[in-house]
Amino acid sequence: MKFSDIEKYLYPVQTYNTEKKDNGMYDDWDEYEHTKNWINNIINEMQNGEDDILDIYYLEENNIVIGVICSLYGSNLINKFLIKNNINTEKKSAQLSCFHILKDYRGIGNKWLNSEIFKDLKSQGIQEIYIKSSHNKALSLYNRVGEVVGNYIGISDNNLYQRYGYVYKITL
Repeated sequence: MKFSDIEKYLYPVQTYNTEKKDNGMYDDWDEYEHTKNWINNIINEMQNGEDDILDIYYLEENNIVIGVICSLYGSNLINKFLIKNNINTEKKSAQLSCFHILKDYRGIGNKWLNSEIFKDLKSQGIQEIYIKSSHNKALSLYNRVGEVVGNYIGISDNNLYQRYGYVYKITL
């Protein structure tokens, strides 16, 4: 697997970045570059024989990807994520990342998560899901489906701003 095999699913992430820049809302945080680096790290780990699994869920309408979310589970990278975020659990866990829906379709995230993604992860034996987010517009959704179990401060790409975020746990 190569990043180029996955890149087409990240259209909503690229579009969000463009919207921020075009509307003077760029906050020195390039979601696309962060997502690309995260996925490439996973690919490298998988090529080194680790048993990590990356699932990419996407919604498509008229051959356009309108929503995307990634799920990571296995034992290597998810354990590093749990340790880094001071989470102690014996349950089979997954991390969700890169959750983006095109602007015209926002509002469908809760239904998509509950009817498709959570259902699929539960069928794979996942018992807990963790999401890190500093996106204010997403926090109300994460508060509805999960509970805050931690927080963090991220520094923006050029060290200009601090980003305050939360770690959420969703029990399936």
